[in-house]
Amino acid sequence: MNSTTVYETVNNTYSLIASNAEAGKAEEGKNSQIASSFGYSAEELASLPSGTNLGLSCGNPLATANLKPDETLVDLGSGGGLDCLVAARQMLKADSSPSGKVFGIDRSETMVALAQRNAGKANLPDGLVQFIQAPISEIPLQSSTVDLIVSNCVINLVPDEDKPIVFKEMHRLLKPGGRVAVSDLLAKTQMPDHIRQDAALLCGCLAGASLVEEYQRWFEEAGFQKESIVFVNTEKDLNVYQELAGRDGCCAVEPEPVACATEKKSAGCCSKDTQPKSCGADKPQSGGKVDFNEWVASYQIYAVK
Repeated sequence: MNSTTVYETVNNTYSLIASNAEAGKAEEGKNSQIASSFGYSAEELASLPSGTNLGLSCGNPLATANLKPDETLVDLGSGGGLDCLVAARQMLKADSSPSGKVFGIDRSETMVALAQRNAGKANLPDGLVQFIQAPISEIPLQSSTVDLIVSNCVINLVPDEDKPIVFKEMHRLLKPGGRVAVSDLLAKTQMPDHIRQDAALLCGCLAGASLVEEYQRWFEEAGFQKESIVFVNTEKDLNVYQELAGRDGCCAVEPEPVACATEKKSAGCCSKDTQPKSCGADKPQSGGKVDFNEWVASYQIYAVK
């Protein structure tokens, strides 16, 4: 897939997930199980408004990030606001009037709108959390103003040619000594083309996974301290992402399958329940039978500017 197709597929898929969450279709119980398995506490999850946790995590980047109440945090790919709201709660727990700031960045207008609504339901101090619609490769914030950058299973969704730009953008935003705490899926080996080109596996965070050595090189080329770059394999069971790879819309470039679906209007063009023979014959089909643990691992990744 070229970069335009990757961005359109990912944006449309996650916008559909956001729309379903706003409509009350989020599977709260399953999403809580996923988040718990990747390191979120029951207390953290209980503090979130419904529709914030969308079951899209592959780790908890805030667990060991040592966020302080006077720091500025940026979340790359903030989704429904999960990590931004958890960060805000951490700040408030340390200081009832924190002077810090939390920014959530997401490419999807629908996802940003969902996160803003969730923040409004969270009873947070005015101005503590702000969501911005923008690509994570071009963030409209001033250079050297951020203390901590987090991201949760998002960088793998960026086209390969743009990933180095994301690392340079992180370095630009951070103050000297600023730090990165990222949760992401990284590839154990080079993946075959039939996986790389599968749109469902792209949206399920498998097909776009990079190698550890690629991440290392991009950190170093961006200017991060070489000795500060740390990769921790959490050894989590990742087949939970088969559910994400099979979600409605994950293999459709268009979020509204007007011409493809015959009955289920919320289903994507590749849905087995709605796909006529003429629909999407040349589209990659869901990779639900792929063993995710064979190809990728969940990592906590740290670096310092």
